[in-house]
Amino acid sequence: MLNFGWNKINYSDKEKTDLFMATQIGKELDEAASEFIASYTEAFRLQPGDVICAQGDDSAYLCIIIKGRANIIKTDPEGGEKIVATIGPGQPLGELSLFDAEPRSASAVASTPVELLVLEQFSFDLICDNNTRVWAKLIKPLVKSMTKRLRQTSGLLARYLQY
Repeated sequence: MLNFGWNKINYSDKEKTDLFMATQIGKELDEAASEFIASYTEAFRLQPGDVICAQGDDSAYLCIIIKGRANIIKTDPEGGEKIVATIGPGQPLGELSLFDAEPRSASAVASTPVELLVLEQFSFDLICDNNTRVWAKLIKPLVKSMTKRLRQTSGLLARYLQY
């Protein structure tokens, strides 16, 4: 387990399952799969301004916001920061890090008090090793989330290039 320096919330496995099932990812899975995946997660509470992940870091974990909101921030080559999105309850962030070994492409910072479920790379890999069928079910909503964000980003880029 990584030491995030965040306040851990000691939810029961049932509570984590219920929270996970209410997320964009969990809504697409059956209860048994959600329960299995949730058992590999940890829950944390953050305060406004707390960094969830930092652009350029090589950390690998997925976060799913349970409560609150977070800003997704990109730093440009001159060091300027731009909020490119704000995400809220039920939405994942950091899912790319589970699939590639690249540094984080953006930062995520809590803009309100936030509660999140965290799935680390090690646990993601264990899910695959211990139940490939459930892992495959998890992949579909993760890829769906990533492609939705790619489409949104492409739309923003197209609008930007028009000016």
